[in-house]
Amino acid sequence: MSEHEYSVVGHSRSRVGMVIAFISGAVAGGLTTVAGFAASYLEDQQIELPEIILWPLTGGVVFAILFLIFNKFIWRISRLRNIIGIPDISGTWKLKGQSFGINNEPKYDWEGSVEITQSYEKITVFLKTPQSSSQSISAAIVSEGRPGFRLIYSYRNQPKPGESDMAAHIGHCELLFSSDLASAEGHYFNGGGRFTHGNMALTKA
Repeated sequence: MSEHEYSVVGHSRSRVGMVIAFISGAVAGGLTTVAGFAASYLEDQQIELPEIILWPLTGGVVFAILFLIFNKFIWRISRLRNIIGIPDISGTWKLKGQSFGINNEPKYDWEGSVEITQSYEKITVFLKTPQSSSQSISAAIVSEGRPGFRLIYSYRNQPKPGESDMAAHIGHCELLFSSDLASAEGHYFNGGGRFTHGNMALTKA
């Protein structure tokens, strides 16, 4: 599954980047100072070190390492997530849905699973049912205050071979996650090949 960028309304990633850059500069400066003292000591011991050893201590390299760690792991810390305002909705979710036709008549109930892969920068929402699968192509997260967070995303759906009553299509989905991030409810609508809409309910597996 290929991840894509997602926006978070009300959150500035540039500010987070500035903080990491400031920390990177301080860390790089400290490492360079320590390395300088170590090099001087080794020179006093008549041990020569090639200058290339100091190259990895630049601020840019330290920033890249710190941001990689932050992007994958650090941002998930609960207290930090509360500060930056990004929920961790990654994981496997059990799904129950109800589909309606063009005239709003109930068509059928269905079940499936949703796999959300998320880092600080990127996300992908992969939905799978016995008949088809869909994957997100764009997404945004909006804080709704006390009710929780709303995930808004568009997707492409591909039916499995042999599903003659289905066609590949695109769609749009909105899910409101509870404040404890243990469940979500929302709705979806399809177009471009399949004109249906319906409701969805997710629970953390």
